[in-house]
Amino acid sequence: MPLSRLKPSRVLGIERFSDFGEFRANEVLGLGTSTPLHPREFSLSRAILPLQDGLFVLQRAFARRLEVDVGTDHGVGLTIPFAFHSVTNGREIDNSTVNVARGRVPVRCIERQPNTYLMMRFNSDMRHRGWADYDSGLGFFRSHDVAMARLRATILNMFCLASDAADPRQFEAQNRPIQETLLACLDDTLVPADGLAARRGSFDKHRKLVAHLDEVAALFGSKPLYSDDLSRALGASVRTLQTATHAVHGVSLHHYLRLKRLWSTRMQLMTGRPGLSVKSAALGNGFWHLGDFSRGYKMTFGESPSETLARSRRL
Repeated sequence: MPLSRLKPSRVLGIERFSDFGEFRANEVLGLGTSTPLHPREFSLSRAILPLQDGLFVLQRAFARRLEVDVGTDHGVGLTIPFAFHSVTNGREIDNSTVNVARGRVPVRCIERQPNTYLMMRFNSDMRHRGWADYDSGLGFFRSHDVAMARLRATILNMFCLASDAADPRQFEAQNRPIQETLLACLDDTLVPADGLAARRGSFDKHRKLVAHLDEVAALFGSKPLYSDDLSRALGASVRTLQTATHAVHGVSLHHYLRLKRLWSTRMQLMTGRPGLSVKSAALGNGFWHLGDFSRGYKMTFGESPSETLARSRRL
């Protein structure tokens, strides 16, 4: 979805500039100096979305030269390309490359075309997830097309939901599941499956950890399962849990937890209790994009969630 189709809401801020003299830089990843390559063709649009643990800015910028100390004093900063090409610090960057910045890094960039990209700043440094294992610097991470497509779709869905949000309290209640989906996509992009290979002879250790994970997950009851909560409860990093589920079950941690949340939703729908709806069951189990939930549910169980609920009420 182009930025032009997003509208401001009580959750989402929109800024548009058609004159370079009125342009204001956004400091999500540092303020810099922009020099337009075609001043008469100047145009910039951005959508600004604060979530519980960070700030996210989706932007379509103008052809320019950019000089900036990019990054953040706390946490970690990322740039996700949508339609993008630049030469950054002498390196050609295209649509397949995610940038990850720790600390402040001098950047000299030439963007010869209007680029669309997401700038995000997380309050956490995300080291427990295995991202960009360096103290300070700017890293360039190339990803495969499927992971990038999933990441971009999640970001667009997130901004569309914010654009349509009429009640900030309802959107705030969905912050955690939205961010969990985003983190899952970033894990797949920045820590691909072939980087989760377990060491030889460690299978038994991983099997015990996954068994412990199952025990802890059962204690959560009907609460949604989130990777950071389980990481803290188990005293193991998200990266370690990722490696363990991949070694034992051949799937990512997020896929494993998603299946558990799908099963929890199914059990609720099968009870058919009065007042229960598919939407309330899905939201209660941490699913915020109902179309994606319905597709995943039918793929897993061979029927739609509404069919499960209808059958339970006939019995």
